[in-house]
Amino acid sequence: MSNILRIGIRIGIVVGVAGLVALVIRLLQLRRETTDAEVRRSLPGDDLVPDPKCGYSQAITIRAPASEIWPWLVQIGYKRAGWYSHDFLHRLVGIAGCVDDEHRSAKRIIPELQDLKVGDVVEIAPGMGYVIIGLEPEQALILHMRVDTGTWQSSVSSDPLPEKYLSSSWVWFLEETDERTTRLIVRVRGDYSPDMLSTLGSRIGNEMGRLVMQPKTLRVLKQRAEMEMA
Repeated sequence: MSNILRIGIRIGIVVGVAGLVALVIRLLQLRRETTDAEVRRSLPGDDLVPDPKCGYSQAITIRAPASEIWPWLVQIGYKRAGWYSHDFLHRLVGIAGCVDDEHRSAKRIIPELQDLKVGDVVEIAPGMGYVIIGLEPEQALILHMRVDTGTWQSSVSSDPLPEKYLSSSWVWFLEETDERTTRLIVRVRGDYSPDMLSTLGSRIGNEMGRLVMQPKTLRVLKQRAEMEMA
């Protein structure tokens, strides 16, 4: 059984747990919401998925300059610094941990993970990840992933679209509002072929990210960066 298929089975098992977490989060209104203007504005990387079938924008205000947030941001990823999210869910799926601790996300800035560059791959699971399409230090991190769902192999954005596919852009945008305050906007845009597997895979991933994982990541990034300013 391939690593990707094994991960897929684990994701299926954890969906029920994630659904309960999402319900609690929704009821407690813990999601970080964007303003109407932030939802409407264009961001770098929107053109990677020009006609999204799903996606979301989320944002948070961080009492720190972009220079203090950026080092935490560029080290995210599987087997890097982790995702600063619900580590117990990542452990259930089998994609938890960081270079410091195989069970949880990093609690420090890791110098050897600060040299991210265009073309690098930020893995979300073994053999699957987002390619760095654009990188503007202390301002924008632009990621794109495209997967052939017939083979579950990644393909590059310059190749023709496979018959069955998932395509997703993931943009992290920092905008300082004053010298000690930054607005972090995250935008995910997804497209997929109309077959059932691609549709389900994209929709489940989108909802888990929107309701469960991304809000937690934003809160932890805020805590980490503001801790450095205390």
